[in-house]
Amino acid sequence: MATEHNSIMPNNRQTGTRYENAARDFLVAHGYDIIAQNYRSGRNEIDIICRKDNQLIFVEVKSSTTDSFGDAAYKVNLTKQQSIIAAAQGFIQNANVNYESYRFDVIVIRDNRGELAIEHREGAFTL
Repeated sequence: MATEHNSIMPNNRQTGTRYENAARDFLVAHGYDIIAQNYRSGRNEIDIICRKDNQLIFVEVKSSTTDSFGDAAYKVNLTKQQSIIAAAQGFIQNANVNYESYRFDVIVIRDNRGELAIEHREGAFTL
């Protein structure tokens, strides 16, 4: 029975991938150019790296189970912020391009019976 249940209900990785793809599509629809998805630098990972207006943007995608938005910055604790920043520094060191500025965004996605609601918080945290 457990196998049947697992085939019907998505696992956390499948759900995470669905949300990250929805966030990517949202960013593209709003004029962002995607550079990388699931970028790894050592043990650290960034969900999405994109650019817009010569600004390099590192995006963390989170899910929310509540109906209230406005708490995107609080969805990424200090430890996670440090991990994202470390991965961003690794990316910047390996990139052969210069950007005018850098930004750390958080996208929170809430699934309401299959309908995704997306909150994009630009500059959710800084170095």
